[in-house]
Amino acid sequence: MSVTSSPAEKKFVPRPAGELVPADSPFAPYISVDPARMHGEPCFKGTRIPIQTLFDHLRFGEFSEFFEGFPDVTREHAVAVIDLAAQGFLEGLRKL
Repeated sequence: MSVTSSPAEKKFVPRPAGELVPADSPFAPYISVDPARMHGEPCFKGTRIPIQTLFDHLRFGEFSEFFEGFPDVTREHAVAVIDLAAQGFLEGLRKL
């Protein structure tokens, strides 16, 4: 028998001091926002690499070059961020 917990039974997971992304957010494993780091610019978790940098490279067709310039970001993390952005974009359009 499988037991699932209700949202009310969710464990509280504290976030690090200054971190604005809630620990239980789908963004938390990939993105960090801290006003004391990079002026609060959203960055890849555990780095000072702004998410915007990935989108800038994509805009110019430089996906592979992004990883050459920023080896601390894994392809898995970059794809997850792109997927989250696409999901938010499409959800917004569906609400029109």
